[in-house]
Amino acid sequence: MTDLSRRAALRLAAAGSLAGLATPALAQEWTPPGPVRLINPFAPGGSPDILARVMAPHMQGFLGQPMIVENRPGAGAAVGTRSVARAAADGTTVLLAPISSVIAPFMMRDPGYDLGEFKALTWLATTPFILVVRSGRWADVREFDRHLKANPGRLSGATGGSGTPHQLAAELYRGASGGDFTLVSYRGTAPALTDLRAGVVDFMFADMPAALGQIRQGGLQALAVCTPARVPALPDVPTMAETVAPGFEANSWVMWWVPAATPDPVARRLAAAAAHGLAQPDVRARAAEVGFLLQGTDMAGAEAHKRSETEKWGALIRARGLRFEEG
Repeated sequence: MTDLSRRAALRLAAAGSLAGLATPALAQEWTPPGPVRLINPFAPGGSPDILARVMAPHMQGFLGQPMIVENRPGAGAAVGTRSVARAAADGTTVLLAPISSVIAPFMMRDPGYDLGEFKALTWLATTPFILVVRSGRWADVREFDRHLKANPGRLSGATGGSGTPHQLAAELYRGASGGDFTLVSYRGTAPALTDLRAGVVDFMFADMPAALGQIRQGGLQALAVCTPARVPALPDVPTMAETVAPGFEANSWVMWWVPAATPDPVARRLAAAAAHGLAQPDVRARAAEVGFLLQGTDMAGAEAHKRSETEKWGALIRARGLRFEEG
């Protein structure tokens, strides 16, 4: 048993006394004993933050307690994620889990948590990734793909940092295309897109909320989206799968996770609060505006998504020998 697995087992045992809370009445009537903290493992302004802050007022009314978005960035989402793994399993601490929470255990020596220490409540939304380039450089994604393959080692792609889903999307494309290119790691998406627009780098797999404004303004060109189907925000932009890389899918997402020992009735009540928040017209309007694809799965669907993403990206990271640049 690894140290991380021992930690998980100890935390589950220590929280065993909460099992007595799992009653039918609790499933209907449980109210948080205090404010609920939504831990965002990134700085303010990113995809999880945007979604959480527009949903919070609705979920607060549903649960009868304040919902506080708390940013705990650092170490590729590991800092905020492990803080939730160590929190009391009483429903008052919820992780706004991004894909980076799945990535970190495969890319770091010791992220301080194990994925088995979490219970997935709901898959809130997908954040589509887009292959973007400086406007006017290539006519379409097929021309870009041909150029990249014909010029091995000549093109450079930007990522928002080591261990980010931007990096993994680019590595997935490297494998799908057989192309050879250099990846340049930036400290965040914004500076990466700035250099892309200036011609310092050639392409980027960027998350839609970060890139959509510049696409609409004309500074960047969207060549393809990385979702299985086209997205409503960019209906004329084809998918990678339908053009140059059959089966290609690489996107970010936001889920709700809680400590694994959280009683199921508490977890179900929190999942119901999330579903209530996602159903509100202002939330749906904001999601459409920035390009989120709302999901709102039940707990079984959330666990299935967590498991499939863990398997997919874990296999890619091992195959490529990728490591998070710590420090």
